[in-house]
Amino acid sequence: CKIPRSQHVSCGPERIYPSQCLAKGCCVDPETSSCYYPLEECTADGHFVFAVPRTISVPPVDPASLVIAGNASCTPVICTPEFAIFKFPITGCRTHAFVVGETTIYLAEVESLARRSILSYGAVTRDSPFRLLVECRYAEGKLASSGYLVKSPYLPSAVLSQGVFGVQLRIATGGPLRLLLGNPVYLEVRLLNAPDPNLVLLVHYCVAYPRSGQAVWVLLYDGCPNPLDYGHTSTLHIHSKLPLPKHHRRFHIQTFQFLDSTSYSYINEEIYFMCSTEVCLPSERRCVEGCFDGRTKISRNRRKLSDGILAKRQIYLNI
Repeated sequence: CKIPRSQHVSCGPERIYPSQCLAKGCCVDPETSSCYYPLEECTADGHFVFAVPRTISVPPVDPASLVIAGNASCTPVICTPEFAIFKFPITGCRTHAFVVGETTIYLAEVESLARRSILSYGAVTRDSPFRLLVECRYAEGKLASSGYLVKSPYLPSAVLSQGVFGVQLRIATGGPLRLLLGNPVYLEVRLLNAPDPNLVLLVHYCVAYPRSGQAVWVLLYDGCPNPLDYGHTSTLHIHSKLPLPKHHRRFHIQTFQFLDSTSYSYINEEIYFMCSTEVCLPSERRCVEGCFDGRTKISRNRRKLSDGILAKRQIYLNI
Protein backbone atom coordinates (compact mmCIF):
# COMPACT_ATOMS: atom_id res chain seq x y z
CA CYS A 1 0.00 0.00 0.00
CA LYS A 2 3.02 2.33 -0.03
CA ILE A 3 2.01 3.98 -3.28
CA PRO A 4 2.49 7.65 -4.25
CA ARG A 5 -0.80 9.54 -4.22
CA SER A 6 -0.38 10.30 -7.92
CA GLN A 7 -0.90 6.56 -8.49
CA HIS A 8 -3.94 6.07 -6.23
CA VAL A 9 -6.93 4.41 -7.93
CA SER A 10 -10.14 4.92 -5.92
CA CYS A 11 -11.68 1.81 -4.41
CA GLY A 12 -15.37 1.75 -3.44
CA PRO A 13 -17.71 4.72 -2.90
CA GLU A 14 -16.35 8.15 -1.97
CA ARG A 15 -17.18 7.99 1.76
CA ILE A 16 -16.42 4.37 2.48
CA TYR A 17 -15.50 3.44 6.05
CA PRO A 18 -11.87 2.30 6.59
CA SER A 19 -13.06 -1.08 7.85
CA GLN A 20 -15.12 -1.58 4.68
CA CYS A 21 -12.17 -0.47 2.57
CA LEU A 22 -9.82 -3.01 4.18
CA ALA A 23 -12.48 -5.72 3.86
CA LYS A 24 -12.44 -5.15 0.09
CA GLY A 25 -8.70 -5.80 0.07
CA CYS A 26 -7.93 -2.11 -0.54
CA CYS A 27 -5.69 0.42 1.21
CA VAL A 28 -6.52 3.39 3.47
CA ASP A 29 -4.58 6.66 3.30
CA PRO A 30 -3.76 7.47 6.95
CA GLU A 31 -3.92 11.24 6.31
CA THR A 32 -6.98 11.60 4.10
CA SER A 33 -8.78 8.29 4.96
CA SER A 34 -9.35 7.79 1.23
CA CYS A 35 -9.67 4.22 -0.01
CA TYR A 36 -7.51 3.10 -2.94
CA TYR A 37 -6.46 -0.10 -4.68
CA PRO A 38 -3.05 -1.68 -4.11
CA LEU A 39 -0.91 -1.98 -7.25
CA GLU A 40 0.23 -5.21 -8.93
CA GLU A 41 -2.75 -7.06 -7.49
CA CYS A 42 -5.58 -9.34 -8.44
CA THR A 43 -8.07 -7.76 -6.08
CA ALA A 44 -10.62 -9.42 -3.84
CA ASP A 45 -13.43 -7.77 -5.84
CA GLY A 46 -12.13 -9.25 -9.10
CA HIS A 47 -10.02 -6.56 -10.79
CA PHE A 48 -6.66 -6.30 -12.46
CA VAL A 49 -4.81 -3.28 -11.00
CA PHE A 50 -1.28 -2.75 -12.30
CA ALA A 51 1.14 -0.11 -13.51
CA VAL A 52 3.22 -0.08 -16.69
CA PRO A 53 6.25 2.23 -16.41
CA ARG A 54 7.71 3.70 -19.60
CA THR A 55 11.04 2.04 -18.79
CA ILE A 56 9.59 -1.48 -18.87
CA SER A 57 10.95 -1.97 -22.40
CA VAL A 58 13.89 -0.90 -24.55
CA PRO A 59 13.32 1.54 -26.16
CA PRO A 60 10.91 3.06 -23.59
CA VAL A 61 7.20 2.74 -24.32
CA ASP A 62 4.85 5.73 -24.48
CA PRO A 63 2.27 5.18 -21.67
CA ALA A 64 -0.31 7.19 -23.61
CA SER A 65 -0.19 4.64 -26.44
CA LEU A 66 -1.16 1.65 -24.26
CA VAL A 67 -4.51 -0.14 -24.48
CA ILE A 68 -5.82 -3.63 -23.77
CA ALA A 69 -5.41 -5.78 -26.88
CA GLY A 70 -8.66 -6.40 -28.72
CA ASN A 71 -10.47 -3.53 -26.99
CA ALA A 72 -9.01 -0.09 -27.67
CA SER A 73 -11.62 1.45 -25.35
CA CYS A 74 -9.88 -0.20 -22.37
CA THR A 75 -7.34 2.50 -21.60
CA PRO A 76 -5.39 3.43 -18.45
CA VAL A 77 -7.34 5.01 -15.60
CA ILE A 78 -4.25 7.11 -14.81
CA CYS A 79 -1.69 8.11 -17.42
CA THR A 80 1.41 10.30 -17.12
CA PRO A 81 4.55 10.59 -19.24
CA GLU A 82 6.24 8.15 -16.82
CA PHE A 83 3.62 5.44 -16.26
CA ALA A 84 0.15 4.11 -17.06
CA ILE A 85 -2.12 2.46 -14.50
CA PHE A 86 -4.81 0.01 -15.58
CA LYS A 87 -7.80 -1.14 -13.57
CA PHE A 88 -10.50 -3.35 -15.09
CA PRO A 89 -12.57 -6.44 -14.16
CA ILE A 90 -10.93 -9.82 -14.60
CA THR A 91 -13.82 -10.79 -16.90
CA GLY A 92 -13.81 -7.49 -18.83
CA CYS A 93 -11.78 -5.96 -21.67
CA ARG A 94 -11.75 -9.26 -23.59
CA THR A 95 -9.64 -11.11 -21.03
CA HIS A 96 -9.24 -14.84 -21.47
CA ALA A 97 -9.74 -17.46 -18.78
CA PHE A 98 -8.85 -21.11 -18.40
CA VAL A 99 -8.78 -23.57 -15.51
CA VAL A 100 -5.77 -25.61 -14.42
CA GLY A 101 -6.40 -27.96 -11.50
CA GLU A 102 -8.21 -25.91 -8.87
CA THR A 103 -6.95 -22.55 -10.12
CA THR A 104 -8.64 -20.21 -12.60
CA ILE A 105 -6.21 -18.11 -14.64
CA TYR A 106 -7.22 -14.82 -16.27
CA LEU A 107 -4.99 -13.35 -18.97
CA ALA A 108 -5.04 -9.83 -20.37
CA GLU A 109 -2.69 -8.38 -22.95
CA VAL A 110 -1.50 -4.79 -23.07
CA GLU A 111 -0.32 -3.46 -26.41
CA SER A 112 0.85 -0.15 -27.82
CA LEU A 113 -0.94 1.64 -30.63
CA ALA A 114 1.57 2.64 -33.29
CA ARG A 115 1.60 6.25 -34.48
CA ARG A 116 1.44 6.31 -38.26
CA SER A 117 2.73 8.65 -40.92
CA ILE A 118 0.53 8.28 -44.00
CA LEU A 119 1.38 9.68 -47.39
CA SER A 120 -0.14 9.05 -50.81
CA TYR A 121 2.49 6.44 -51.60
CA GLY A 122 2.63 4.56 -48.31
CA ALA A 123 2.40 4.50 -44.52
CA VAL A 124 5.16 4.01 -41.92
CA THR A 125 5.61 3.99 -38.17
CA ARG A 126 8.67 4.62 -36.04
CA ASP A 127 7.20 3.15 -32.86
CA SER A 128 8.53 -0.19 -31.67
CA PRO A 129 5.79 -2.76 -31.01
CA PHE A 130 5.11 -3.45 -27.34
CA ARG A 131 3.13 -6.30 -25.82
CA LEU A 132 2.72 -7.25 -22.19
CA LEU A 133 0.74 -10.16 -20.79
CA VAL A 134 -0.72 -9.80 -17.29
CA GLU A 135 -2.01 -12.78 -15.35
CA CYS A 136 -4.34 -13.21 -12.39
CA ARG A 137 -4.61 -16.55 -10.62
CA TYR A 138 -7.52 -17.34 -8.33
CA ALA A 139 -7.25 -20.60 -6.42
CA GLU A 140 -10.51 -22.17 -5.25
CA GLY A 141 -11.72 -20.31 -2.17
CA LYS A 142 -8.84 -17.84 -1.93
CA LEU A 143 -7.00 -15.08 -3.74
CA ALA A 144 -3.83 -16.06 -5.56
CA SER A 145 -0.96 -14.13 -7.07
CA SER A 146 -0.65 -11.83 -10.05
CA GLY A 147 2.37 -10.82 -12.03
CA TYR A 148 3.81 -9.14 -15.07
CA LEU A 149 4.19 -11.58 -17.90
CA VAL A 150 6.23 -10.10 -20.70
CA LYS A 151 5.67 -11.33 -24.26
CA SER A 152 7.99 -8.95 -26.06
CA PRO A 153 11.47 -10.14 -27.09
CA TYR A 154 13.15 -7.73 -24.70
CA LEU A 155 14.84 -9.14 -21.59
CA PRO A 156 16.11 -7.00 -18.70
CA SER A 157 19.57 -5.66 -19.51
CA ALA A 158 20.75 -6.22 -15.94
CA VAL A 159 19.61 -7.89 -12.74
CA LEU A 160 18.75 -4.92 -10.54
CA SER A 161 17.22 -6.72 -7.58
CA GLN A 162 16.78 -10.16 -6.10
CA GLY A 163 14.00 -12.14 -7.74
CA VAL A 164 14.51 -11.08 -11.37
CA PHE A 165 16.33 -13.52 -13.63
CA GLY A 166 16.47 -13.90 -17.37
CA VAL A 167 14.37 -16.86 -18.51
CA GLN A 168 13.87 -17.72 -22.17
CA LEU A 169 11.52 -19.97 -24.10
CA ARG A 170 12.89 -21.01 -27.49
CA ILE A 171 12.16 -23.39 -30.33
CA ALA A 172 14.89 -25.82 -31.39
CA THR A 173 14.99 -24.30 -34.88
CA GLY A 174 14.83 -20.53 -35.27
CA GLY A 175 11.34 -19.29 -36.00
CA PRO A 176 8.80 -18.48 -37.07
CA LEU A 177 8.32 -22.00 -38.40
CA ARG A 178 6.01 -23.42 -41.04
CA LEU A 179 5.12 -27.04 -40.31
CA LEU A 180 2.62 -29.67 -41.36
CA LEU A 181 0.04 -30.55 -38.75
CA GLY A 182 1.12 -33.44 -36.53
CA ASN A 183 4.84 -32.77 -36.89
CA PRO A 184 6.89 -32.37 -33.70
CA VAL A 185 8.05 -28.99 -32.40
CA TYR A 186 10.89 -29.07 -29.86
CA LEU A 187 10.95 -26.39 -27.17
CA GLU A 188 13.36 -25.45 -24.42
CA VAL A 189 12.94 -23.26 -21.35
CA ARG A 190 16.26 -22.06 -19.97
CA LEU A 191 17.60 -19.85 -17.20
CA LEU A 192 19.94 -17.08 -18.34
CA ASN A 193 22.77 -15.45 -16.37
CA ALA A 194 21.90 -17.23 -13.14
CA PRO A 195 24.04 -15.96 -10.23
CA ASP A 196 24.01 -19.39 -8.53
CA PRO A 197 24.65 -22.71 -10.35
CA ASN A 198 22.56 -24.52 -7.72
CA LEU A 199 19.34 -22.78 -8.77
CA VAL A 200 16.65 -25.01 -10.25
CA LEU A 201 14.30 -23.93 -13.03
CA LEU A 202 10.73 -25.16 -12.54
CA VAL A 203 8.05 -25.07 -15.23
CA HIS A 204 4.57 -24.98 -13.72
CA TYR A 205 2.51 -24.77 -16.89
CA CYS A 206 2.73 -24.04 -20.60
CA VAL A 207 -0.05 -23.02 -22.97
CA ALA A 208 -0.47 -22.28 -26.67
CA TYR A 209 -2.75 -19.65 -28.17
CA PRO A 210 -3.43 -18.06 -31.57
CA ARG A 211 -2.35 -14.54 -32.41
CA SER A 212 -5.83 -13.13 -31.70
CA GLY A 213 -5.87 -14.69 -28.22
CA GLN A 214 -9.43 -15.95 -28.75
CA ALA A 215 -8.57 -19.45 -27.48
CA VAL A 216 -5.96 -21.23 -25.37
CA TRP A 217 -4.73 -24.83 -25.16
CA VAL A 218 -3.02 -26.21 -22.05
CA LEU A 219 0.13 -28.17 -22.98
CA LEU A 220 1.69 -28.77 -19.55
CA TYR A 221 0.42 -28.20 -16.02
CA ASP A 222 1.98 -29.15 -12.69
CA GLY A 223 5.02 -29.86 -14.87
CA CYS A 224 3.15 -32.76 -16.57
CA PRO A 225 1.48 -33.18 -19.99
CA ASN A 226 -2.22 -32.35 -20.16
CA PRO A 227 -3.98 -35.68 -19.45
CA LEU A 228 -6.97 -34.56 -21.53
CA ASP A 229 -4.70 -34.36 -24.60
CA TYR A 230 -2.81 -37.58 -23.97
CA GLY A 231 0.15 -38.47 -26.16
CA HIS A 232 0.54 -35.14 -27.94
CA THR A 233 2.93 -33.42 -25.51
CA SER A 234 6.04 -34.96 -23.98
CA THR A 235 7.09 -34.72 -20.35
CA LEU A 236 9.67 -32.15 -19.24
CA HIS A 237 13.23 -33.41 -19.56
CA ILE A 238 16.45 -32.48 -17.76
CA HIS A 239 19.45 -33.28 -19.98
CA SER A 240 22.46 -34.35 -17.92
CA LYS A 241 24.91 -33.61 -20.77
CA LEU A 242 24.29 -29.86 -20.58
CA PRO A 243 26.75 -27.76 -18.50
CA LEU A 244 24.01 -26.73 -16.05
CA PRO A 245 21.26 -29.32 -16.60
CA LYS A 246 18.87 -27.94 -13.97
CA HIS A 247 18.83 -24.59 -15.76
CA HIS A 248 17.25 -26.16 -18.87
CA ARG A 249 13.89 -27.93 -19.36
CA ARG A 250 12.94 -29.42 -22.71
CA PHE A 251 9.75 -30.89 -24.15
CA HIS A 252 8.10 -31.35 -27.53
CA ILE A 253 4.55 -31.20 -28.86
CA GLN A 254 2.73 -32.37 -31.97
CA THR A 255 1.60 -29.36 -33.98
CA PHE A 256 -2.10 -28.53 -34.16
CA GLN A 257 -4.34 -25.78 -35.47
CA PHE A 258 -6.97 -23.89 -33.49
CA LEU A 259 -10.58 -24.03 -34.69
CA ASP A 260 -13.26 -21.39 -34.40
CA SER A 261 -15.43 -22.26 -31.38
CA THR A 262 -18.65 -21.71 -33.34
CA SER A 263 -18.05 -22.81 -36.94
CA TYR A 264 -15.09 -25.14 -36.22
CA SER A 265 -13.32 -23.69 -39.22
CA TYR A 266 -9.54 -23.28 -39.12
CA ILE A 267 -8.20 -20.14 -37.45
CA ASN A 268 -5.48 -19.16 -39.91
CA GLU A 269 -3.14 -17.44 -37.45
CA GLU A 270 0.30 -17.87 -35.95
CA ILE A 271 0.42 -19.92 -32.75
CA TYR A 272 2.36 -18.68 -29.73
CA PHE A 273 3.71 -20.60 -26.75
CA MET A 274 3.91 -19.33 -23.18
CA CYS A 275 5.16 -20.92 -19.94
CA SER A 276 4.88 -20.01 -16.27
CA THR A 277 8.19 -20.59 -14.48
CA GLU A 278 9.79 -20.40 -11.06
CA VAL A 279 13.44 -20.20 -10.03
CA CYS A 280 13.96 -22.25 -6.89
CA LEU A 281 16.79 -22.54 -4.34
CA PRO A 282 17.21 -26.19 -3.19
CA SER A 283 18.82 -25.20 0.11
CA GLU A 284 15.56 -23.57 1.18
CA ARG A 285 12.93 -26.02 0.00
CA ARG A 286 12.27 -29.05 -2.19
CA CYS A 287 12.32 -27.85 -5.80
CA VAL A 288 9.61 -29.76 -7.68
CA GLU A 289 6.71 -28.81 -9.90
CA GLY A 290 3.17 -29.39 -8.70
CA CYS A 291 2.42 -26.58 -6.23
CA PHE A 292 0.84 -24.17 -8.71
CA ASP A 293 -2.74 -25.41 -9.02
CA GLY A 294 -3.95 -24.41 -5.55
CA ARG A 295 -4.19 -27.93 -4.15
CA THR A 296 -0.78 -28.23 -2.48
CA LYS A 297 -0.07 -26.22 0.66
CA ILE A 298 3.24 -24.38 0.62
CA SER A 299 5.09 -23.04 3.63
CA ARG A 300 4.43 -19.32 3.92
CA ASN A 301 8.00 -18.54 4.95
CA ARG A 302 9.61 -19.89 1.80
CA ARG A 303 11.47 -17.44 -0.41
CA LYS A 304 10.30 -17.52 -4.00
CA LEU A 305 13.14 -16.16 -6.08
CA SER A 306 11.31 -15.68 -9.34
CA ASP A 307 7.81 -16.31 -10.59
CA GLY A 308 6.74 -15.13 -13.98
CA ILE A 309 5.92 -15.81 -17.55
CA LEU A 310 8.25 -16.04 -20.42
CA ALA A 311 7.35 -15.98 -24.05
CA LYS A 312 7.29 -15.82 -27.01
CA ARG A 313 7.95 -18.13 -29.92
CA GLN A 314 5.63 -18.41 -32.87
CA ILE A 315 4.97 -20.87 -35.66
CA TYR A 316 2.92 -20.89 -38.84
CA LEU A 317 1.14 -24.13 -39.68
CA ASN A 318 0.46 -25.41 -43.18
CA ILE A 319 -2.96 -27.03 -43.35
